[in-house]
Amino acid sequence: MSYKKIGKGETPAINLTPENIRQLEDAGFKWSTSTLRTFDERYAELMEYKDKFGHCNVPQMRTDEYQSLGEWCSALRTSYKKIQNRGAPRLKLTKEQIRKLEDAGLKWSLTSRRTFDEWYAELMTYKEKNGHCNAPTTKFGEYQSLGQWCSNVRSAYTKIRKTETPHHTLTEEHIKQLDDAGFKWRAT
Repeated sequence: MSYKKIGKGETPAINLTPENIRQLEDAGFKWSTSTLRTFDERYAELMEYKDKFGHCNVPQMRTDEYQSLGEWCSALRTSYKKIQNRGAPRLKLTKEQIRKLEDAGLKWSLTSRRTFDEWYAELMTYKEKNGHCNAPTTKFGEYQSLGQWCSNVRSAYTKIRKTETPHHTLTEEHIKQLDDAGFKWRAT
């Protein structure tokens, strides 16, 4: 803060001489702790995420390694909505950047429901990585949404077997697909 104040010609809390500044810079001191990344750097991270998980719906969770990327995607969506409503977006997005994100598969709204096939594909990616279909049903973490979907599928299956009406659609074809994949109908 003192360095910034000196740069603005204001009185700093700590008086830094030009020699102090040079010594700090020589030692590798950074005057900004900001880790702002460019659009292209963030986009590259998003593509790595997509390569790993097959989609661009990055979760925004406090304990997840993708929290920062999830927050960026959330800021993109908010900014896009403001741009559409002729408001002032937090992130400036060019038409080219918007097209690039859309071409990559970024959804501007996550409120629409994912299909069984989309969830199943994510489950198969999970199985490839972990060797089983038992996605954890925790409140935090990388697989929170998938674990919740698995829980909903198990609940629907139980209701179908009891000839009750499930809250989620689950067809016999879906059940066969999950059986064939080694899905456990009881959480372990």
